[in-house]
Amino acid sequence: VRFVSSTWVFGKLMCHVSRFVQYCSVHVSVLTLAAIALDRHQVIVHPLKPRMSMVKGGICIVIIWVMASCFSLPHAIYQTLTRFYIG
Repeated sequence: VRFVSSTWVFGKLMCHVSRFVQYCSVHVSVLTLAAIALDRHQVIVHPLKPRMSMVKGGICIVIIWVMASCFSLPHAIYQTLTRFYIG
């Protein structure tokens, strides 16, 4: 919509929310891939140890989302909506 009408029509709140969602999805993806890599490393290095339990998996997911939200909040807070008057 922004590229068709050359303006942001969703207001100030959506400006902050959209930036938060964009950065949060990137952070969640990267942290999830890092957690998968750490799990694979543990399985290869210690093949006889028991696997991760469902509770530990749930805790890892919560930690990933909390970290991603904390990393993304500065982008959402300091995002500004500036109006330019042309002509």
